This record gives sequence, C-alpha cells and structure tokens, in this order.
Amino acid sequence: MFDSEKPDVYEKVYQGLVERLAGADLATAAASLGLERLEGKCRVRLLGREYLVGPDGVSRADGGEAFITQRIVLAWYLLHSGSGEPAGRMVPYRDLPGGADFARALQSITYQRLAEGFAGRLPELKRAAASLGGEVLETSSPHDGAWRFTALPKLPLELRFYDADDEFPAEAKVFFDITSPNFLDLECLAALAHILVIELEWAAKSD
Repeated sequence: MFDSEKPDVYEKVYQGLVERLAGADLATAAASLGLERLEGKCRVRLLGREYLVGPDGVSRADGGEAFITQRIVLAWYLLHSGSGEPAGRMVPYRDLPGGADFARALQSITYQRLAEGFAGRLPELKRAAASLGGEVLETSSPHDGAWRFTALPKLPLELRFYDADDEFPAEAKVFFDITSPNFLDLECLAALAHILVIELEWAAKSD
C-alpha cells in the first residue's frame, strides 16, 4: 500500500473492505478502540487528521480527500477491532511477529525516503513533528531528533532521526509497540509508517 503503479488494485481491495464494513458491528469496535461515535460512524484521528469510518466507507471529517492508503488502513483498523492496551515496549518492525520478511522493503521505501528528504533539515523536521502532535523524546545529540506519535488510538509510533554528519548519511528509524499486531496486520502497519513520512513531508511544505 505504498505509492502504486496500479492504484485500481488497491481500490478493489478497499471496495471489498467497504462491503465488510457494511455488515460490521462498528459500535462494538468503537467501544473496544475508545472511539467517538457520530451518526452511526466512528471518528478516528490518524496522525493529525480526523476521519469518519462507517458502513459506507472512509472519509475525511473535514471533507478533504481521503487517500487510498489511509482508507484501507482505517477500514482494517475498524474491522480488526483490536483489544487491550499498548505494552509500552517499542521495537523495530522486523521484531514484530512475521515482520522480518518485509523489513528490508520498508527500510528502502519509507525510512530511506524520510532520511534523504530531511537530511540537513532537522529544524524543519522538528516543526513538522510538532504539528502532528509528536511528543519529543530524549536524544543523545543535538543533531538528532526523536518523537512519539499517537498514530491511531492505542497504536503509538516512535520516530528516531539521525542527521547526516561528516562520516555518516542521515538515518531514520520507526518503532512500533509490540502489541501493534493486535490492532492492524503487518502490511497495514508498514503502511502506517509510510503515512507518517508523507504527513511529515506535507507538514514541512505547509510550514
């Protein structure tokens, strides 16, 4: 669910999820996830933007365009209807059960994009992270940055960014709570990290 050369494929996937949403018990899912209900729909905040998820699909609460990746992730989130609470133990994607198979692709598609895009632009990244509600975490160097985001209710993400220096290129890493697969499947979790990168890029452009 990254930038795709075949968007029609993902639209078909999404339409299948909408059919399932039409018959889903969204009230129970909302209660489990701690979501607000509004006229039969669930209000969900995804990395700074509010969406409505209901029997007819996913839409932006403000009327803006809901992109296909966000729509699929949010539909899965409600259909999965995870339970429990985050453990507070943050791990790289490869350490999630089954995550090793896709970790390399996630690194090249998502983390490298963030590292290259914000290399030498740490102040801009800090402002973008703040605009998405990122909680600043302690770092060992003033040339680094670290933040915790509430990507979705009960689904935190941590971003650690190491800016380029004379010896090493910039590097970015995203960490997931060990309980994250309780709420989304692995493909959607990878897409969630990708959404974080896109939202940071957009926030930096609008700064």
